[in-house]
Amino acid sequence: METDGRPVDFGKLKLVAWLAFFTGLFVLSLALWMFGQFEAFDIGASAMAAAFAAIAWSAVFYFGCLFVAGSLTSYIVGDDTRIRRESVEHVTTTRSSGDDRLDRWIDHFVFARNTFGLAIVPVLILVGLYFWG
Repeated sequence: METDGRPVDFGKLKLVAWLAFFTGLFVLSLALWMFGQFEAFDIGASAMAAAFAAIAWSAVFYFGCLFVAGSLTSYIVGDDTRIRRESVEHVTTTRSSGDDRLDRWIDHFVFARNTFGLAIVPVLILVGLYFWG
């Protein structure tokens, strides 16, 4: 399959996925250590460590995919935020590439993109409150 006229290198995508996984694991371990979670457990600090790891994983995966696979964003048709009673849903619509393997990578790419976008905003707000609050 091709995106933007370039063939998709699934080996490079797999390498990016592993790099993102180990980056997330490293950030999780580092954050848990820096928050002192190996000595005494605190749910708030552990949740922040998990959030930092998710941001690191999603950033490496998202930007890595953009770098090695061309623009997988060409398969994204649109984003929509739906409010239904007490819940808010963020729905990303994609089009099929015709290749099941590439479609799975597109789904992973969209998940990482949404994770990064939805996780970074609260962290930026907390950092702003810490420094200017």
